[in-house]
Amino acid sequence: MDYLQANAEYWSQAVYDTPNPETYAFRLYGRVIKHQFGLDGSSHPNLLDFGCGAGGNCKFFADRGFNVHGVDQSKVDISRIKERIPNLSSNFKCISPICNADDIWFPGIKFKIIVSFQTLYYLSDTDLKKRLISLNNMLEPGGYFIATMMHISSWYFDMSTPSSDGLHFVKFHRDQDKNRPGLSINDHFINFTDSEADLIDKFSIFTPLHTKGYYDGIYRDDQGSEKHLIFVGQKKKS
Repeated sequence: MDYLQANAEYWSQAVYDTPNPETYAFRLYGRVIKHQFGLDGSSHPNLLDFGCGAGGNCKFFADRGFNVHGVDQSKVDISRIKERIPNLSSNFKCISPICNADDIWFPGIKFKIIVSFQTLYYLSDTDLKKRLISLNNMLEPGGYFIATMMHISSWYFDMSTPSSDGLHFVKFHRDQDKNRPGLSINDHFINFTDSEADLIDKFSIFTPLHTKGYYDGIYRDDQGSEKHLIFVGQKKKS
């Protein structure tokens, strides 16, 4: 089974609409992006959301003045975000899941900050390295990079079996997904992170600024931990 095809088919169902920002987005904005980096949005810095989904987080940043751009492999989600932020509709693109180190989606634009929430762990080790090279190339000198990765303590890991190139095949068996409208494909591949050292190694192309952060949540009695590690880094000086 081709993992990119399997993951693309899963996300193309677009059953997870996100009209509102997730808590990690506005906490990272308040505690890091605004407070530490001095980017409150008023100067309209360029921001790219890789794996933007239906746009809840993008709208949050756009409402604060950021010049937001976003890419995702789901056509349905990109259509949703264009409707959600119509004044910036040309800033959102549906892209191929295939990773190339020389990918450029917005020629002539360098980003002050790139975020990728709950997205990059759907790539193999090989493809993750290619994607990070391309994202690093899109950052302006001194630009910031923030990403989250799923930890092995997540209950998804317990449903998985090792595959190849850093991936695990996750065969979901969740009662909450039974008879869920629009969801016919539920199994896909995830690249789990097992420690802070592993997180730093995965993102070694960037200078690490904060690597001890994480967030977690258990919202139902029939599910477990959803722990994600947070990487905050900066483009290295050439």
